[in-house]
Amino acid sequence: MLISPFSFADWGDVYYCQMTTHSGVTVEGKRKDYILDKFQFKLDKTKKAMVFGSSGYLANTEEKLKPNHHWPNIEKWYGYDTYDRSYFDTGKFLYTRVGSGGIQSISADCDKF
Repeated sequence: MLISPFSFADWGDVYYCQMTTHSGVTVEGKRKDYILDKFQFKLDKTKKAMVFGSSGYLANTEEKLKPNHHWPNIEKWYGYDTYDRSYFDTGKFLYTRVGSGGIQSISADCDKF
């Protein structure tokens, strides 16, 4: 029987991620691609949030988990903050941020350690 490490997911897990895309669009409509980066986050039960580590584009930030839209035990959740939204599903991470300077968009592959 094959067992996936994701089948044992839960609060407190730490994820290491490698961006697969990172791009932006300015208010003027100009696209820019950024250097792909690595980052990590912990799924924090007390804060009900993804707490990002000290490096990468999302360094030292927290992304709250959307109430009634997070299921850590099956590796699936939605996150949000004032200007950003994220989605995580079994090792795949999507993130977008909308602000006065334009839009930032990230996709990443993540592994749990």
